[in-house]
Amino acid sequence: MKKLLFLSLLFINFGFAQSGFIEIEIRDSIRIKPKKFEYHVQISESKFARLDANGVAGTDSTKIKMREKYQELEVLLENKKYKTRPLNNSEFQIHDYAGFWKLGFAVELQNSKELEKLTTELKTLDYISGSVGEIEYGDTELSEKRLFSKILAKAKRKGQMIADLTGQKLGKIIELKEGKDLVENISIPYGATYLSSLQNKNWDVSKNILFGHQWKTVMIKFSAE
Repeated sequence: MKKLLFLSLLFINFGFAQSGFIEIEIRDSIRIKPKKFEYHVQISESKFARLDANGVAGTDSTKIKMREKYQELEVLLENKKYKTRPLNNSEFQIHDYAGFWKLGFAVELQNSKELEKLTTELKTLDYISGSVGEIEYGDTELSEKRLFSKILAKAKRKGQMIADLTGQKLGKIIELKEGKDLVENISIPYGATYLSSLQNKNWDVSKNILFGHQWKTVMIKFSAE
C-alpha cells in the first residue's frame, strides 16, 4: 500500500515537472521603408470663409475663391512635373459646395527628399494645408519575418533570464500566439509645419526621414524544468 502511494506521488510530481512553463509577452516593432506614398495638399477653407451678420459663411464667394486657388495650385504642381490626382472624384460629388469635399491634390512621392522638396515649394502658398496620406510598403512578408526574428530573439533572452532567476532550465517553445495591436499614433518633429498630425497612421519621422512601423504583440510559452 505504501509502495503504491509512493508511486502515485512520484507520478504526480513527474507530471508537474513536465508541464512546467515560462510564458512571456513581447511587443516590438521594426522600421520599414515606404515604397511610395502620397502627400495631400488641400485648400484651407478657413482662409476664405467669412461670416455674415447672421453667422453664416458666404458660400458662393468662398467657393469661387477656393476654386481659383485650386487652379493656381494645379498649375504649380503641373509645372513642377509632379504626379497628382484630385482628392475628390467629381463623378460622385452630390453638392457643388467645396466645403463638403477635400479640395486639393494627392501628390505621389518616392522618398523623404522629394517630400522635403515639395513642402519647401509649397511654403510660398499661404492658403493650403498638407498631410501624409496613403503609404505603400514593399515586401510585407519579408518585413514580418524580420519582426518575428527580432521578437523570438528577445523572448529567448528574457525567458533565459527568468529561468536563471528561478533556478529552472529553459526549454523549447511549446506555444506561440499573436495578440491584437492598437495602431500607434504618429509623432512629428518640431518645425515640420506642413506635416499635420494624423491619428491611426503607422508612420514616423526621424532626422527628416519618413519611415513606417510594423508592430506585433506575441505571447510565447517555453517549457521549463
